[in-house]
Amino acid sequence: MSTTRRRVTATVAAAGLVGAAVGIGGASLALWRDSVEVGGVVSTGYQSFAVGSPGATVAAPSGTARFTVGSEAAAALVRDGEVAVPVQVDSVSQGNKGLHYTVTPPASWGEGVLGASEVHVFRVDSAAACTTEALSPDTVPAPGPLSSTPVPATYTTELVSEFWCVYASYDGPPALGEYANTATVTAVAPGSEQVSDEDDWNAAVVADLDPADEPDHVLSFTSTTFRPGQEP
Repeated sequence: MSTTRRRVTATVAAAGLVGAAVGIGGASLALWRDSVEVGGVVSTGYQSFAVGSPGATVAAPSGTARFTVGSEAAAALVRDGEVAVPVQVDSVSQGNKGLHYTVTPPASWGEGVLGASEVHVFRVDSAAACTTEALSPDTVPAPGPLSSTPVPATYTTELVSEFWCVYASYDGPPALGEYANTATVTAVAPGSEQVSDEDDWNAAVVADLDPADEPDHVLSFTSTTFRPGQEP
């Protein structure tokens, strides 16, 4: 009889401890999520991944963010012959989980202005390094890895910001072919003398590209987390 009581008492005490632990953990997680959601940086739990224009990143709770380049960039290309679009990526992974992400440009830039341009996607040290003043078609860096591991699998709580650049140069609409024509004029001069003259001309036929018709082109940023020893 006494043995049964001791077992019951121990079970109740253990349940109380578990309840207290869950209560503490739940309160801690709720406070963390409330604080980060208000800031608009961390989307959920202890991991955060946000992508957007510099100073205006948007959290991606699913781990995948979409950044679009479209008619605004196309208009700049037609007007200036080049455009540079900076992208900011903010990453947080608290505890000992690391964070890795990949960048996937469009499989095709289409048949519009961007499709007729030379487009490059690469990492830069800052947003200021992704401008038409800092770059030119001759200074675009060689292709590099379209991925990064901003947060290692060591204990950390810091936000890490990285920057990418979409740089494009445009030499005008593509030529579709050439048009050539020849005209001959024959007349009878006074005295019944026949005279003739001939002239020819040619012109390049180019595509009629309107930047306002440029569709949105999506760059995907996909993040994953990993534990120590599982580095990508």
